[in-house]
Amino acid sequence: MTVRDARLDDIGAWAAMRARLWPDAEAAELASELPAMLADPTLWNFMLTDADGRAVGFAEVQLRTMFDGCVVPPYPHIEGIWIDTEHRRAGAGRQLLAAIEERARSGGYAQIGSDVELDNRGSQAWHEACGFGEEVRTILYAKPLD
Repeated sequence: MTVRDARLDDIGAWAAMRARLWPDAEAAELASELPAMLADPTLWNFMLTDADGRAVGFAEVQLRTMFDGCVVPPYPHIEGIWIDTEHRRAGAGRQLLAAIEERARSGGYAQIGSDVELDNRGSQAWHEACGFGEEVRTILYAKPLD
């Protein structure tokens, strides 16, 4: 398996994978964001391909300047990471993470961030196994003003 930067010709496969990671989002909207994401220097977009060059996973990283509402120096934050089910539990996620870490180190960053839904125990276990440490648990609330 190979990790490389995402390209314009990945958009079809990338959009399909994003729709599987975020099934509650509008698939068309997820796809329409991709050209701008490729042009944005604050976004790192990685594609994982199999031996035949077929896209089987991706990672999206954003240089964030906010953490829990506080302004912080920019840091790389994993916004999404997804691997096709047939390639999971075989080190593919760690390959993507290694590419993210390499880019971060070469950019002079001292850490990377990520977040996980509270009920996503599998992702929590993966993050912990990869050396991430839990920082905070938060529940966000909203109140409609009807």
